[in-house]
Amino acid sequence: MVHDLTTEPLADRLDALGRFVRIVSSHVADLAPATVDPDALAAAGALADRAVARLRQSGEHTVVALAGATGGGKSSLFNALANMELSTAGALRPTTGAAHACVWGTAGADGLLDWLGVEPSRRFVRESLLDAEDEAPLRGLVLLDLPDMDSVATAHRVEADRLVRVVDLVVWVLDPQKYADQTVHEDYLRHMGALRDVTVVVFNQTDRLTPADAARCLADLARLVDADGLPGIPVIATSALTGEGVGEVRTLLEKTIAGRQAALARLEGELGAAVEDLAPLVASAAAVEDAVTRDVVLELADDFAAAAGVRAVAADGGQAYARRAALPGWPFRRSRRNARLAEVLPDGLPPAEPAAVGLAVRRLAARAAAGLPPPWPDEVLMAASTNGDRLPDELGRAVGAASPVPPLAIGWKLARVGWWLAIVSVLAGAAWLGWHAIDRDRNVPAFLVGRVWLATLMVVAGAVVALLILLVGRPLAAARARRFRAASERRLRDVTATVAREVVAPVRAVLRDYADARAALDEAATNPRRS
Repeated sequence: MVHDLTTEPLADRLDALGRFVRIVSSHVADLAPATVDPDALAAAGALADRAVARLRQSGEHTVVALAGATGGGKSSLFNALANMELSTAGALRPTTGAAHACVWGTAGADGLLDWLGVEPSRRFVRESLLDAEDEAPLRGLVLLDLPDMDSVATAHRVEADRLVRVVDLVVWVLDPQKYADQTVHEDYLRHMGALRDVTVVVFNQTDRLTPADAARCLADLARLVDADGLPGIPVIATSALTGEGVGEVRTLLEKTIAGRQAALARLEGELGAAVEDLAPLVASAAAVEDAVTRDVVLELADDFAAAAGVRAVAADGGQAYARRAALPGWPFRRSRRNARLAEVLPDGLPPAEPAAVGLAVRRLAARAAAGLPPPWPDEVLMAASTNGDRLPDELGRAVGAASPVPPLAIGWKLARVGWWLAIVSVLAGAAWLGWHAIDRDRNVPAFLVGRVWLATLMVVAGAVVALLILLVGRPLAAARARRFRAASERRLRDVTATVAREVVAPVRAVLRDYADARAALDEAATNPRRS
């Protein structure tokens, strides 16, 4: 049975944390640990998984662990709280090698104990018919006696560490001899600031001190706990032997059980700490999904066009068009530059300039990632450079394949035919007139068109037609060549824009992931209980 009340919002927040970890992990796996702490991501992912698993367990039970160093009296306090001898106590060496559990109210507890990893042989049931309702205030408590945190047996320390990370509330049991021990304070208490709501410190075995010494040590312990970053948490003096303070601890546990919020409080505390640790990864609130606008893509396309020599290619096309329409001249003569380029690549153009292409890609990445925290700028650059080695060749082939072939329209064919006919007419008429001039016997026939010799008319008409073609055709051909050049350049720029969009697509995917990661962490940070 899962928790009710605030469980669903907390589960949603934990799910959001899991989404954040998955998104960021997919991008930072190959980047330097200096920018992303892989341990922090792993810990956040483990928290999300563990918390979801805890929420699937009994919400009617609160797991409280007695933790501390060797000889602190955890087992004695465990027995005193249970009013039964359940765990063997020892003062000189570790006697608890595996966790013992005492359960008040067993309905639904077995699955929780299985998840905690408590062996069935070390589970005890506290309530019985003989107790009547005496133990009812603790119904729902699962009290664990943990192995010693400083045990010489490594397996004991590992087991204690594992359970401290998953229980709902931790009671640190310290004794007069070791209450200032660095192991407990530096390795544990100083790292539990986010868990202050589910942390209690017990100063046990006060029966070994005079009342004055006990009060002085208790005050010193409270000072140390404050220095650990846990001001205001309960610090209770107890003696399992005399019973001093045991009732106060029991009352605190009863209040914790009654609220049934310890598990949620711990998970919320850990979640808040994880969000705070991970927040620098998505610190920028910039609208990154709008960072790569149409203008940015066009700018990249212009850079690619310059690197691929689009303007020169279009100019060559315009010159070729002008040559095809040129009068006089062979209509199918090719540009020498085009002839050379055709030998470089199958599509007729060399690769784009690699340095210029690389600079354009880096400029795009810098503009798209402006303001983003590490490691996202590196990830954006990596996405933009996905095909960086092949990009110059790809641009050269794309521009070469799209280079328009200058057409020879029917109008220019007719103009060329008219030109040659006019030239033939002039030459024939002139030859005819010349022959007539040197033929003194007047054997050359002379045909009149009206009062004008046909030969003269041929010369005049041919000259007029040729002159008209020169005066009108050449400017018209030049204008058409300029239009062809402009159209060719637009077409080639469209091709470079297509390549630019292919480069931009993975950049936009990274930016969307950043936005999704930030939204997920914002969702994980939103605590409806505090808003």
